[in-house]
Amino acid sequence: MRTGRPSASTNQGNLVVADRRPSGRVSPTAQGSLELMTSDSRSRHMRSHLVRRWRWPVLLTAFALALAACAEDEPTVDPDVDVEEPVEEEEEPEEEEEPAAIAEGGTVLFGDEQEPTILNGFLIDGNSLVTSKVFNNQFPGTYVIQPDLSLEPYLIDGEAEFTEDPFSVTYTIRDDAEWSDGTPITVDDYIYTYETIMDLDAAWADQITSRAGFELIEDFETDGDKTITFNFTEPYAPWQLMFANILPAHVLDGEDFTTVLNDELPDVSGGPFVFDSWDRGTQLRMVRNDAYWGDEVALDEIIMRYLPDTTTLTQQMLGGELDMYDPQPQIELVNQLEGAAERIEFEVGLGPVWEHFDFNTLVPGLDQDYVRQAIALGINREQIVDTLVAPVDPDAVVLENPFWMANTEQYEPYYDQWSFDPQAAQDLLEENGCELGDDEVYVCDDVRLSFRVGTTGGNERRELTQQLMQADLAQVGIEITIENAEGAAFFELLNTPENCDGICDYDIALFAWVGSPNPVGNANIYGCDGFDEDEPTVRPQNWTVFCDEELTNIMDTANSTVDPDENADLWNEAAAIMADNVPVIPLFQQPQLLAWDNSITGPQLNATNQTQFWNSAEWAFTQ
Repeated sequence: MRTGRPSASTNQGNLVVADRRPSGRVSPTAQGSLELMTSDSRSRHMRSHLVRRWRWPVLLTAFALALAACAEDEPTVDPDVDVEEPVEEEEEPEEEEEPAAIAEGGTVLFGDEQEPTILNGFLIDGNSLVTSKVFNNQFPGTYVIQPDLSLEPYLIDGEAEFTEDPFSVTYTIRDDAEWSDGTPITVDDYIYTYETIMDLDAAWADQITSRAGFELIEDFETDGDKTITFNFTEPYAPWQLMFANILPAHVLDGEDFTTVLNDELPDVSGGPFVFDSWDRGTQLRMVRNDAYWGDEVALDEIIMRYLPDTTTLTQQMLGGELDMYDPQPQIELVNQLEGAAERIEFEVGLGPVWEHFDFNTLVPGLDQDYVRQAIALGINREQIVDTLVAPVDPDAVVLENPFWMANTEQYEPYYDQWSFDPQAAQDLLEENGCELGDDEVYVCDDVRLSFRVGTTGGNERRELTQQLMQADLAQVGIEITIENAEGAAFFELLNTPENCDGICDYDIALFAWVGSPNPVGNANIYGCDGFDEDEPTVRPQNWTVFCDEELTNIMDTANSTVDPDENADLWNEAAAIMADNVPVIPLFQQPQLLAWDNSITGPQLNATNQTQFWNSAEWAFTQ
């Protein structure tokens, strides 16, 4: 038996950024007119031959499904009346459609409007959905998040075992799980992964995206090569989300983790595919892992084509130059795909991907809660949803909670106190001593309320969102200037102060976080660990630099609360504090779309950070 113990800890968590794309120069967005779409267009995409719509439950560590059955009363028959017995006609059995024969081999060309910054999914610069599409294919996890947000064991042989008091988790790795070079996947790989995350003296220590849950591990014990038990100092509610990727110790031990996985991945894989090459700005190639321990992989390779423009991607998809893509749905995109229904299938659904405005609370003016509140009152979020989102997904509504999505039973609409009211926004500013200048822009404590808003350039829906916001706030007396950058260049602006030499170069940012079955990651995004000489010590993803110690304590308590109802209540308490202070303005759940050539079988929309590649081993061309 082997044992181990960490040396130090921090309290962090993470979500995955939905967008990172190739770097590009900053360019102002053209500010033109906007044609509004009416609600009559919202249901048009329901005509599709395959638009499978679903609503998903939120899972914590367990969930219950209650079923109720009832029967209608049997009809009564008057005994004096002859009743003709109905003659049952025999129905001819429907002929079951023969499944299409699977063709061996082939290349799937997957189009993406985003490109990784680096390939290391453990580091902050690799904390993106597009990185996960590659990383998850090579480095398997303990569980896989399914499209309905359930968690299925992957690397382990059945469910992990856990005890509540004291809290511990035991993993038994599948006997047949091995790396592509024939080396078994063992407890050594779990230990290496854990120690890489928790090595606070390493050169990469400040670049680790999250230590959520790992910092609570007190020690571990092994039983042979395939069983390991981690003992925790306290319960950790979303323990099933830990060890989402396991690293090969025999390949990476001794390497500089700061750089070793940035530009290429090793030729050793525990997943269905293995990295082959990356031509930055053009494409990335993954080839089949012929030694994959799971079910046989049909495809020869997957090539990721990177094109930072949704319109161009759609043209290539419609023209047969791509086999699959998952763009952010734009106005009329669904109609275009419907027009190609003879060749293209697609799914649309709402998952835990939420669009929002983030405030840099170090910026003068935005450091005042009443200014952020006035901005929230001055933006017509309902118009944004009705205009830009509902035409794609009629289920879309304004999101009024940053932690629970609108289609979950835990959802409480705390942000509805900031429903669109431009007069109330002006009254709030004036109550706090702001005066309207000759240029129709308010000045508060000598700070003119003029701010920049940035997002990922080339994304039509986001650019139109900015224009609607700009027009709304002009009526309130707040000036908005649009400054966008393509993908990675935009996200390089978003960081914590210590990584920006003080104040990061953004005022308001428009982007999306990709969540998971539990809000655990928000403790890393909106949490802080006190103040140092009146300056907040924020956690690695807290780009707003908003620090509220009560909020942090509640989020941390939630993450150690296993009971689902108590956990949900705590996260709603945290959401109420967020709504009162407005460091962020939720907009809507971002509709997710996956489209593929109907000669391919296997794809299924997964609107979580598991990505659309969650079942890439099952993709295959039909004969």
